[in-house]
Amino acid sequence: MAHNSRNSGGLPPRSGGGRRSNGRSTTNRSGSVAPYDRSGNGSPVSRSSRGSGRRGKRGGRNNKKNFFRFFNWKWILGIFMTLILVAVGYYWYLAMNTPQYSKKDVLKKMESSSTVYDRNGKKVMDLGGANREYVKLEDIKSKDLATAFVKVEDERFYKHNGVDYQGLARAVVKNIIALGKAEGASTITMQVARNVGLGTREKTYTRKLREIIVARDFEKRFDKDFILEVYLNYIDFGNGVKGIKMAAKIYFDKDITKEKLEPHEIALLAGLPKAPYGYNPYAAPEKAEHRRNVVLNKMAEQNTIDPLITQAEADKYKKKDLGTNPEYIDKYVKKNAYDAFRDVVLDEIGRRYPGVKKTDLVNGGYKVYTTLDPNAQKAAEAALEKKEFFLNQETGQPAKDLNAALTLMNKKGEILAVGGGRNYKTGFYNWSRMPIQPGSSIKPITVYGPAVKDHGYNEYTMVKDEPIKFKGGYEPKNETGKFYGEIPLQEVVNKSLNVSTLRILRDVVKLAGAEKYAEKAGIKLHKKDRGSWAALALGGMTKGASTIQMAQAYSAFANVKTGGIYPAHTVKEIKGQDGETLEPAKPIPETPNPVYDKKTAWYMTRMLKDNVERGTGTNAQIPGHEVAGKTGTTQKSKESWFVGYTADYIGAVTVFNEKEAKVELSGGGYAAPIFKEVMSKLLEGKPPQRFKNPGVPAPKPPFELKPIQDLKGEFNSGTVNLKWSDYSDRLEYRVERSADGQSWTGIGKTSEGTFSDNNIQVSGETSEDPSKTFYYRVIAIDTKAEDAESKESDPSNVVTVLVLPEEPEEDQNPEDQNPEDENPEDQTPGDQDPNGQNPNEQDPNEQDPTDLNPDDENPDDQNPDEQDPNEQNPNGQGPIFR
Repeated sequence: MAHNSRNSGGLPPRSGGGRRSNGRSTTNRSGSVAPYDRSGNGSPVSRSSRGSGRRGKRGGRNNKKNFFRFFNWKWILGIFMTLILVAVGYYWYLAMNTPQYSKKDVLKKMESSSTVYDRNGKKVMDLGGANREYVKLEDIKSKDLATAFVKVEDERFYKHNGVDYQGLARAVVKNIIALGKAEGASTITMQVARNVGLGTREKTYTRKLREIIVARDFEKRFDKDFILEVYLNYIDFGNGVKGIKMAAKIYFDKDITKEKLEPHEIALLAGLPKAPYGYNPYAAPEKAEHRRNVVLNKMAEQNTIDPLITQAEADKYKKKDLGTNPEYIDKYVKKNAYDAFRDVVLDEIGRRYPGVKKTDLVNGGYKVYTTLDPNAQKAAEAALEKKEFFLNQETGQPAKDLNAALTLMNKKGEILAVGGGRNYKTGFYNWSRMPIQPGSSIKPITVYGPAVKDHGYNEYTMVKDEPIKFKGGYEPKNETGKFYGEIPLQEVVNKSLNVSTLRILRDVVKLAGAEKYAEKAGIKLHKKDRGSWAALALGGMTKGASTIQMAQAYSAFANVKTGGIYPAHTVKEIKGQDGETLEPAKPIPETPNPVYDKKTAWYMTRMLKDNVERGTGTNAQIPGHEVAGKTGTTQKSKESWFVGYTADYIGAVTVFNEKEAKVELSGGGYAAPIFKEVMSKLLEGKPPQRFKNPGVPAPKPPFELKPIQDLKGEFNSGTVNLKWSDYSDRLEYRVERSADGQSWTGIGKTSEGTFSDNNIQVSGETSEDPSKTFYYRVIAIDTKAEDAESKESDPSNVVTVLVLPEEPEEDQNPEDQNPEDENPEDQTPGDQDPNGQNPNEQDPNEQDPTDLNPDDENPDDQNPDEQDPNEQNPNGQGPIFR
C-alpha cells in the first residue's frame, strides 16, 4: 500500500481528483523527482526556494561523502610514493656527500679521542686512546673470543652487507610496541662507521642514514675480519680502557696474545659493550655477573652461528666468580688526578646531551670545555690521600675502612673539583656522586631555612628543647642526652639539637614544607623519606644525598642576593669535529632557580657563620676568611659531614665507614678538617673572604633584661644624686637604700637614668661622729615582660655615699657690721685680730673639734681603720662619694 503516513499527521491532501499522493514530489521533465510546495497548491518548488529543509540537512552527509571520495586510496598511494621518492632522493643526496674511507683513514680515526679542557681553556686530558693496545685478530689465542662478540652484538654479521634489514625491522616493531627504544639495530659494521667521525651536529635520523651509507661502503671495500678487528680494538670496555687486549689485562691479568680466556671470562668481556659503565665488575659486580650469565646462555644458543659451549657448560661457568681483581687496574692503568672529575663529566654528558653516547664521546674527537680548576682538583686528591685525616681518633691508628668524598663549586653551580674517594680509580664508585645519609647537615635545608622564609624565624627566635613523642613511640634524643629548655634558634644550630629541630618541623614547617624545599634545593627524596620525621629533620634518609647535591643545596645560602641555586655542572660547552657547538637538552639557566629568598639566605648565613665560630663547626675555620657551615653525623656515627661555604665557594665533604661502623665519626672531627684543608688551598693568594649583607635589615634581637652596672652617686647640698645608663624605654627602675649594706628598702621608682634622695637624716652636732654612710642600688623592671620570674633584673652594682651634716651659720649683729669702716680699731671682736688671725678661723696649731682622731698629731698619718672616701668600700660595694 503506497500510503504516506505523514498525511495523518496534518499535511493537507493534494487537490484535484481523488488520486492519492504523498504530497512530496513529482517527476520533472528530465525524469527526476522535484519536491512540491507544501502549501497544498500542488506546484513544484522552484529551484531558488530549495535552500532549506531536509535538503540542507542532507548537505552535511554529502560533504562528508565528497571528502572521502577526494581522499581515496589513489590519493594515499600517491602520498606514500612521494614520501618514498623523497626518502630515496635524500638518501642518494647524503650518499653523494658522504666521504669514503680507506683502511688508513679508519685506523687513524681510531686513534682520535675527545679532549677535555679546564675552565681557562687549557687541555688537561683525553677521554680515550691512552689506555689501549692494538691487537690483530689472527694473534688472539682464544678463537671463540671474537665469535662470542659476534653472537652477542650482531649474530647476522657474516650474512648482511653492513645493514641488517631483518634486525632493523624487528627493532622498529619492538620499539613501537614498547612506545620507546627497546632494542637497537646497529650492526658491528655500523658501529665502526659511527666511530670514524660522522657529523655530530646532525639529527639522529640523518646520522643513522650516514651510518648506513658508510657501513655499506665498508662492506664493499673491506673484508669482515678487518671490520671485526677494528671493532674489537676501538670499543670502550669501561674503567678508561679501550680495546679487547687491555680489557683482558685489567680484568683478568691476561695477555690474550699469549693466553687463552675461559668461557666465563669471554662472556664477561662480550657483555660489556652494551653498557661498559653499567656492567663494570668493579663498580657494579652484581650487575656484571648477571650480564655475564646472560651472555653464557647466548654462547650456548644455536642461531646463525653454532654454539660455542653447551648449556651444561654455561650453567657450570655461571657458578664461578667474576675472576676480577682491583689490583689489576693498578698494575696496568696509570692513575690520573683528574679521573674522578672525568667520570663526572661523562655522566653529565649522558644526562644533558642524550644524543651523544659515551662510546661516541670517547672516540668522537669532541672538544669538551669544563669548569675544572686544576689546582683545586689536585688539592682535593691530595687531601684524600693524607693519612692523618683517616686515623681512628680513639686509637691513633690508621682506619683502613674509612673513605671520603668531596665536591667544590662556586656560586654559579660550576664544579671546580671532586674527590671520588681515597685512591680513586676510574670506573669504580665515584663517591662524590653516590648518595650517603647526610645526618644533621640536612637541617638547614629542610627545617631552619623553611622556618626562616615562611614563618619569620631568625637566630633569636626562642625554641623549646623539651621531650617530644611521635606516633609509634618514637622519642628523639639529643646527642648529649640532655634537654635545654627554651633557647634561641642560634643555640639549636650551634649545638645541633635534634629534639628542638624536630619540634620546629612538626609544629611549624610541617612535613610537606620540608619535602618542598628539599626538592627545590635538588635533594632527591626516596618514597620512604616522604612523611618521615627522622629523614627530613635528622638526615636519616633511605639512600641519602651526594656531595654534589649537598654543595648545590647550600649554594642557595651562599647566593645571598637571591637565595637561589644554579644546577651543579661540569660542562660549559661541547664542540664537534666540525667546530660547531652542540646544544644540550638541559641548558644551564642564566638566572638561579628560586629556592629561598635573600633574607633567608642572609639570616641562614649569619647562623651558619656563628656555628663555625663557636658551634660544632669550629674545625672548619680558615684564618682571614669568614666561613659558614653545618656538621652532620648519622646514626651510630657511621657517616660524617661538613657542608660549608665562603663568600665565593661552596664545599661538601663526607667521611664514612665503607663497611659496618668500626670508627665512630663526627662531622666536626673528621669532615670539617678536610674541608678546611681543601678550601684553604683554593683560597691561597685571594683577598679575605667576607660575607656581605644584600641589603636586608638585621634580625632584631629580643629584649634582654640586664642588671645596671654603672651606677654612680654623690652627696651635694643635703641630697644624694644617683645616675646610671638607661638602656631601654620599656624599663622602670626601683631605687633601694641601705644603712648597713645588708637590709634594703625601696625609696622610689623612676623611668629615667637618674634619681635624687633628699630624705636623709644624719646626727646633729652633739654626736661624736655626725657623718653617716648610705648604700644604694638599682633594680631594672621590665614593664612588658609576660613572665613574672623574668620581670626584674639582678641588683646593680652598689655605691656607698658618705653624708655629712651642714655646719650651722653663726648669727651676726647687723649693728656690728660696718663694711665701710676701714679703721681697724673700730672692728668688732669678730674681725681679724692684730696678729692677723680671724677668731672664727681654725688655728692650724689647735685641734680641730671635728677631728675624728684627736690623738693623731700627724694629719698625714691616717687611722688605718678609717675609710678613705676616694678608695673602694672595704665591703667591695663600690666607691664612697661625699
